[in-house]
Amino acid sequence: MAIPIPARINVNALHVGMAAANIDLLVASSLENFFYIADSWLLSQQIIPERLCFALLARDRDPGIVACYCEESQLRAESWITDLETYLEHRESPVEVLSRFIRERYGATIRIGIEKRTLANTYVEELASHLPAAVLLNADPVFDAARAIKTEPEVAIMTRLGLQTEQVILDTFSQTQPGQTDKDMADRLVAQLARQGAASIWFTLAAGAYTAINHPAPRDEQLTKGEILRVDIGGTFNGYQSDVARTAVVGPASSEQQTVYRNLRECERATIASLRPGVKATDVYIQAQQFMATRGLSLTSQSIGHSLGIGMHEHPILHAYNDTELAPGMVLSIEPAVKDSQGFLYHLEDLALVTEDEPVILTTLMNTEELFSMDAE
Repeated sequence: MAIPIPARINVNALHVGMAAANIDLLVASSLENFFYIADSWLLSQQIIPERLCFALLARDRDPGIVACYCEESQLRAESWITDLETYLEHRESPVEVLSRFIRERYGATIRIGIEKRTLANTYVEELASHLPAAVLLNADPVFDAARAIKTEPEVAIMTRLGLQTEQVILDTFSQTQPGQTDKDMADRLVAQLARQGAASIWFTLAAGAYTAINHPAPRDEQLTKGEILRVDIGGTFNGYQSDVARTAVVGPASSEQQTVYRNLRECERATIASLRPGVKATDVYIQAQQFMATRGLSLTSQSIGHSLGIGMHEHPILHAYNDTELAPGMVLSIEPAVKDSQGFLYHLEDLALVTEDEPVILTTLMNTEELFSMDAE
């Protein structure tokens, strides 16, 4: 009887990529790709990466999992893959157990696709020593290409998470009171996102000159009228990421602040409008760069956005040196950022879906046409 595959996983794209690369067996070892294949998010892979776990996907045979014994109960409960072998931590080599599993189920002369970007070389060498007749190939492009095209369930997940995160930002902006600090706001952001179900949270919240620092710690200082406040926040929800950025001003906005923000938003919307099938990532970036240059402003980042999904920065990254062509099903975070004459950084980030026709913006809760003005002093 065929094993039912979760609709979230684009197995067909993986098989197509494997065939093109002449790979018989994929071995997923990273947190993200293990989850993508096995449909189980193991905390150990995040906090104890040396506790190796492997998800195996073959072109013509059943999939399998090799994992530490302590993960068995979770994998039995969550994963669609039933062929599971465990190893005893500290007593057995996980790579040796993996090698035996491959030899017994798939053969010793198989062509194996591994994650060369993340699997430590010491493990690669051990795998090669146990399977000398096998050929080890780089499977990173196969995983990247498959995960770049989101399935319908994934698009629904990303839309929901984006809207939830937007709501948290809107609530925090709206609840700001005179005398509060940006740390007060950060505490509220984190608490609300956790209540939405985030298992882990990352964020940047900065005011004034601190907005120009990439990831500053929140200050325990009162917000000052006229300061720009930048929020970039996301979390991990059942294996998937959210990522939204918004900019506000403390009190009424000056004429310059309004102008800089409107130019930023126009750049973002023009960039989103350019997300069409066949357009190259490099062209998306260059167009955004040129758009801001005509307004006397410069982008502060070497990219204009990135794919989002299980990983925070997935393939493709929209930078000047990436010739990847966009395709329907890609979910992209578009995030231009610019500075005003005071050095305050303005940042917008929205999620957009590439379709056969016009792109669709997924983060639509907040009205971003004008710079958000907070009632604080």
